[in-house]
Amino acid sequence: MESTKTRIFIADVRVWNAPHRLAAAMKEVSKERRERAERLKTVSAKALTVGAEMLLQKAVGQSYGIHGPLAIKVGVDGKPWLRDYPEICFNLSHSGHYVACGLGSRPVGVDIQKMERPNLKLARRFFAPSEADWLWALPAEKQTRGFYDLWALKEAYIKYTGKGFKLPLHTFQVDCHDEEPIHPGTAIIFDGKSMPVLIQNYPNLEDYVLWGVTDTVGFQEKIEWIGL
Repeated sequence: MESTKTRIFIADVRVWNAPHRLAAAMKEVSKERRERAERLKTVSAKALTVGAEMLLQKAVGQSYGIHGPLAIKVGVDGKPWLRDYPEICFNLSHSGHYVACGLGSRPVGVDIQKMERPNLKLARRFFAPSEADWLWALPAEKQTRGFYDLWALKEAYIKYTGKGFKLPLHTFQVDCHDEEPIHPGTAIIFDGKSMPVLIQNYPNLEDYVLWGVTDTVGFQEKIEWIGL
């Protein structure tokens, strides 16, 4: 099942804003995912939770010819994996009305964020000092994009490592410089060393940022849209 590229899939969950459609979709996911969705209060939150697993099912079917429900297990650090297909690596994210899935033969982290007016004080609290300094020095019109690029890339990296928030955001840094935007050639620094990872962004989503992190198998250049 070796894939030559790590693929990023995305779907719009607004199709499930109608409760009867969402109810039908909930029957197609695992019991754990369904119960998680039922605990949420809003239709939009339920749709994102269900949509993430539905997108994974469709992405695995399209990429590997494996169709139907998938048994998803969670590792000791919280990183999910497929019980019956441990050689398939994946990661899920959702924000706003989109769900995203990274899929391939190597560990992958993906994070999507809907951009709103940021609270820049969070940068001092959660980011590395050099990142916060870079963000505060940006022109005001670039700070929103800079904040969300940092946040999404850092979350994608900790998800790639499998450690989640056991690896605090401030303990590593994105190598930011002057007013230069974060881009796929930007380094991620940990303990003073540049990490041997590949990063990719998909900048053509209006009002959203989407970043992926993997290692030896690079990303396809374009995201792949899937209808739910």
